Amino acid sequence: MTGALDGVRVLDLGRVLAGPFCATLLADLGAEVIRVEPDDVEDRRPEDWEGFQKKYPERLTPYGDVWSYAYLHRNKKAISLNIMGRKEANIKAREILWELVKHADVVVHNFSLQAAQDMGITYDNFKKIKPGIIFAHVTGFGSTGPYKNRVGYDPVAKAMAGIMLLSGPPGPPIRDAISTVDFGTAMLTTIGVVSALYHRQKTGEGQMIETALLRTALQYSSMYISTWETAHLPHERAGNQPFGIGPSNTFQAKDGRWVYISMLGNRMWRRFCRFIGREDLATDLRLQNDWDRWLNRDITYPVVTEWVASQTAQEVFDAAQKIPIPCGLCYDITEVAKDPHIKETGMLTEVPGPEGLKFVVVNPPLKMSATPPEIKRPSPAKGEHNEEIYCGLLGYSPAYLKKLEKEGVI
Repeated sequence: MTGALDGVRVLDLGRVLAGPFCATLLADLGAEVIRVEPDDVEDRRPEDWEGFQKKYPERLTPYGDVWSYAYLHRNKKAISLNIMGRKEANIKAREILWELVKHADVVVHNFSLQAAQDMGITYDNFKKIKPGIIFAHVTGFGSTGPYKNRVGYDPVAKAMAGIMLLSGPPGPPIRDAISTVDFGTAMLTTIGVVSALYHRQKTGEGQMIETALLRTALQYSSMYISTWETAHLPHERAGNQPFGIGPSNTFQAKDGRWVYISMLGNRMWRRFCRFIGREDLATDLRLQNDWDRWLNRDITYPVVTEWVASQTAQEVFDAAQKIPIPCGLCYDITEVAKDPHIKETGMLTEVPGPEGLKFVVVNPPLKMSATPPEIKRPSPAKGEHNEEIYCGLLGYSPAYLKKLEKEGVI
């Protein structure tokens, strides 16, 4: 089946997560994504690869790559091209990159501003080569301001947007395990690329797209920032309880498993009270809105805690559907793939790997009726598509390709 972005060619120069995942989403939508990798790309392999391979073989795929790489770069083609550095081979590699840009519609990268400028990877340079190019640059802090030359990762943006002191119990800052800012920035960049492609279709004009991890993180914490800056109302850290509403929290069932129950608004609370036979709580004047129930959580939480503790987690989950109130089973990561809904709806899938190995990956979350995103191939081996791209797209001879390899250009 043809994807929505069939015919669009993307050069993925990204590293680690935010830039590459944008290219992954574009690949899922049908674009031809060519991943351009220098020899030292550490998000594929550790720097001391041979030593790491001997010491921690279970941490590497049969390709010799880290397992996270197998998920992140599905649907892409890969070429080796040593564009970083000042040697003659690196300069020649960048000249080849310029040739590739002539054949591309989109370039995605997340080098630091200074590193990109040092390599000549800028919108001004690329639009001279290809006026209609769409140039997507993912940054840590943006291209202006006092922090423009700083490097940054997901937790750094969360820290500076206040997120680490919003979540968790009172005490030290909390880092969550999921790179939500990286993934969110990738999604925003993808929206920008698709919008720019639509604009170019109408006008013929390319453009630059810039996203920043800090700007994404500020979107996530914006309602808390706005509340403080506008009304000077502080936020109280309360662990798994959302501040100001409830009862919403993790509760332990009689079988030792945990569920998360979230009640927001009067209707849910009253439905719950009627279901458990506590009509008195539904009409209690101390519990007439979310803020009341938050302030009087010494009344509401014990009620929910006792109700959950009287049943197994599955019984609570089933009862919540009857009420209805939002409820989720708190799975260990080893249990997620066994959930019947996740299995039946195909949220996970297998893609073939080397030596008959099957990679389990998450299917694209976006559903489309005519041009659905899909996973057609696993992450590529290093330089797997060198011959296809260099000899096929750029017209190099096999002999010249071997010469480039010998010179350390690719």
